[in-house]
Amino acid sequence: MTRVVAGFVAGVLLTFLFSAFAFAAPTRGVVVLLDTSGSMAPDRIVVARQAISTYVSSLPADVQVGLVAFSSQPSLVLAPTSDRAAFSGALDSLQAKGDTSLFDAVPVGLSALQGISERRMVIVSDGEDTVSRSTVDAAVSAVASAGVPTDVIGFQYSDEALRRISAAAGGRLLTASDAPALAAAFAALAVPTSVTAAPSATAPAPLPAVAPAPAPGQNWAAVVLIVGTFLVVFLVVIMLLTPRRSAAGRGLERHLEHYGAQEPVVQEESQAAQTAVVWTRRVMSDDGAARLADRLDLAGMKASPAEWTLLRLCAGAGLAALLTLLTTWWIGVPLGALLGWLLAALVVRARTSKRRAAFADQLPDVLQLVASSLRSGFSLAQSIDAVVRDDTQPTAGEFSRALAATRIGAELEDALDRVAARMHSADLAWVVMAIRIQRQVGGNLAEVLMNTVSTMRDRSQTRRHVRALSAEGRLSAYVLVGLPIFLAAFLFFFRADYMRPLYTTLIGVVMLSCAAVLVVLGSLWMRKLVRVEV
Repeated sequence: MTRVVAGFVAGVLLTFLFSAFAFAAPTRGVVVLLDTSGSMAPDRIVVARQAISTYVSSLPADVQVGLVAFSSQPSLVLAPTSDRAAFSGALDSLQAKGDTSLFDAVPVGLSALQGISERRMVIVSDGEDTVSRSTVDAAVSAVASAGVPTDVIGFQYSDEALRRISAAAGGRLLTASDAPALAAAFAALAVPTSVTAAPSATAPAPLPAVAPAPAPGQNWAAVVLIVGTFLVVFLVVIMLLTPRRSAAGRGLERHLEHYGAQEPVVQEESQAAQTAVVWTRRVMSDDGAARLADRLDLAGMKASPAEWTLLRLCAGAGLAALLTLLTTWWIGVPLGALLGWLLAALVVRARTSKRRAAFADQLPDVLQLVASSLRSGFSLAQSIDAVVRDDTQPTAGEFSRALAATRIGAELEDALDRVAARMHSADLAWVVMAIRIQRQVGGNLAEVLMNTVSTMRDRSQTRRHVRALSAEGRLSAYVLVGLPIFLAAFLFFFRADYMRPLYTTLIGVVMLSCAAVLVVLGSLWMRKLVRVEV
């Protein structure tokens, strides 16, 4: 298990290094916000298109250009791209109608620039804002917080709001009264030079560098490479640290496991992994470590409490790094840490449930073997030892625990009772009760066990029949619960601007929280409906 921890540690560290290199190369982008309200019709929109097209054609080929149109509502017409033909097509498709929502359009333009290191925004408007839900103060604050220089061109119009937006991050306010003046205003805007070229005295000012902030749905190639790097490093470290033992040694370990818990075989591990595990063991409390050890043993996992805790921390760090790349740090770090911790707990619970279900399925066959051994003249302890030697897991391991307890003075019935409580097996508890009664009043224990086996098999058959009949209801519950989750994930990656208000505004966070609560309540209700006790 320590080699798994070492693999996670190495994978997370190298993933962070690779992500730093993956996003180190700066990219440049400009987003144009064009007023498409009714006041721009019919001639102003044509003049604005020509001026914007001339401006975009003068930009260097590596500069990505995006387009946002705002009338009654803002919309991202084209995400930043180096495809000039796509930009021209998007620009020509715009029509002038509706009102003006300038203040609402500013956050849309800023969100389109996320993931680009050198950013600039250009706004063209011919009138004051009339329908925005936001305010000029919010727009100015958004520009200042993002640090994106915003050049504003007032087409036959200028007011204090335009001046404040342009001055928020070092942009310029220009005015134009006709088509030549509008073209001259665009020509006066800063055109970014090559990223690697040093700015000269006569060269226009380059776009200011801003720390990259990856947006959902962008930088897919880098994200895929980062995840692939983590998996490759993890698997390589696992293979390098995997000890090579002989077949005889593995057989001896399996043979010793039949007779109770054994000390783990000392293996050569990396010094870094050993140090991490030792420090984690020191931090953990004795009670917490003991409870975690019981849960891991019940799940059939060989990891020590310190190793499993360190593995959960590494999983949380890995998920936090991945979610930070996809969203923002204030969402990715807490959500990734929480998901990593909860997923590890769910793994232990799922392994425990699977092991208990396997024990319940094997119990009738095990009791039949015990009954056959009793009929052959063996004692009850010898019959249970035969079950242990049969090596059918997990029943062999659990009954070996009971035999180990009898060797230190415990009663066999008490030891089997503890196994029944440990595995949540009501059937075994009834069997132990039958054994106690048989010891007090006498009788044929083998026949009692065979009758119990017959009853258990009939009930198991009925349970499987009911499960088959309720399969359609369970599938419907899975679809109804999973559909909003997968649809939200799809929109989050492919329509990030549409989903962004859900986690960037107060009302959006409230709506998202209510939706999560309703999904949980609905899943619990549907689970109650399709669950039939037998």
